[in-house]
Amino acid sequence: MVTAKKQVDKEEPTYKMPVEVANWIENAESRLSYLKTQVDTLKAENAGLRKANKVMEARVMGNSQE
Repeated sequence: MVTAKKQVDKEEPTYKMPVEVANWIENAESRLSYLKTQVDTLKAENAGLRKANKVMEARVMGNSQE
């Protein structure tokens, strides 16, 4: 005789948060995304300025190849 095993679906509990909290989290994630983009832009600009500084330093010191 074969007995059928009942499968117990373990549902993970779902939690609901107030709309204000959800909106706050969404806004915070948006600000973080924007600021990460700004940091990347400023890092690229900084790298360009360092290269330009090296070129200008070489010109001033007379080591330029121009």
